[in-house]
This record gives sequence, C-alpha cells and structure tokens, in this order.
Amino acid sequence: MMRELDQSRAALAEARRLEEAFHTSSMDVALVISECFQALAEVRQGNLDAQVSEHVLTSPDELLANFGKLLNDTIKDLKVQMDLVKRQALAIQELSTPVLQIWNDVLALPVIGTVDTRRAAEIMERLLAEVVIRKSKFVILDITGVEIVDTKTADHFLKLIKAAALLGTKCILTGIRPAVAQTLVEIGVDLSSITTLRDLQAGLRECLQDMQKSRPKEPVAH
Repeated sequence: MMRELDQSRAALAEARRLEEAFHTSSMDVALVISECFQALAEVRQGNLDAQVSEHVLTSPDELLANFGKLLNDTIKDLKVQMDLVKRQALAIQELSTPVLQIWNDVLALPVIGTVDTRRAAEIMERLLAEVVIRKSKFVILDITGVEIVDTKTADHFLKLIKAAALLGTKCILTGIRPAVAQTLVEIGVDLSSITTLRDLQAGLRECLQDMQKSRPKEPVAH
C-alpha cells in the first residue's frame, strides 16, 4: 500500500514538474513571438535599426531562433535597400535641379518640368546654398523647360528671386515661352521689378555688362 502511495506521489510530482516546464516553455515562446512582432511594428513605423535580441536568437526552440535570425537579416537587407533608394533619389534630385557656374560670379539654374511646392523648396534650398558657397553675384533662372506656369508656380519663382536678392545676388529670369508669357499676363503676375530676357545667352550677356559697369574706372594718365 505504501509503495503504491509513493508511486502516486512520484507520478503527481512528475506531472507538476512537466506542467511547470510546459508553462515556462509556453511563456518563453510567447515572449519570443511578442518580441518579433514588436520588431516588425518598429520597422513598419520606419525604424530600420530594430532587431530582435540575443534571447530570441538563442531560444531553445530552433524554429523560433531561426525565425528571429531571418527577421534580423531581412531588416538589415531592407535598410541597405532603403539607403540605396535615398542615394538614388538624391542623385536624381541633383540632376533635375543642376546649379551651374557658367562664369565667374555667375550661376545658372535651368528648371525643367513642373514646379510644385515641394520641388520649389528643394530648388530654393539648393540654389541659396550654392550662392553662399560660391559667393555669386548673379543667378540666371532659366525656365525654357517649363511649359506650364500657374499662380503658385509664379509665386515660387518670385520667392526664389527675392530670397536670392536678400543674399546680395541679382537674379535674372530667362527663357519664358510665349504661352507662359501669355498665362502670366492673364493671371496678373507682376514681373516689373525683375529682369527678364529671352534666353540664357542674353542673361549671361546682361551679367557681363553689369560686371563691367561695376568695375572701378582706371585713372586717366596725364
């Protein structure tokens, strides 16, 4: 009888041990899965530095450990791809808004395509930075490649010209197409305070003439 009682107690103890082990294992699995989902949530919010911890990678459950490693590797690959996309976007931006030094103290900014609010801000930031770096006295804003100009676009150009003027730089607007000129007149855009010329060549000529006028005159020899 005592033997059977001891066996029952041993069986009960083993059952409790197994239950506790199962409970602990289940908790570990739940924590590992929770951490993986947390990492995914952070990635979704834009945090590409998110990684699952070493606790996940060394989980006794081989499937979960492999899943954690795969998740970390995938996030790393995604970060590399996003960095590449950002570099390509920056290169495209620089190509679409080139600031060219075509003469001493003269920069040219050929604008091509549609100018929305976001692009206007990028153009202004890039141009003003170049003006400061190169200490340019003249900027030729050539809009030959702009086919459509509305009130907002015209306002963007006016703000750009005024901002350049605040830095002591004269801005000349060139390349206005006939259709664009007609639109500007119809919407009542006032360009009377801005020098507007036919093309880039005429703009450069105007800059050179202004430079000649500003040079100190040499004393006349007697």
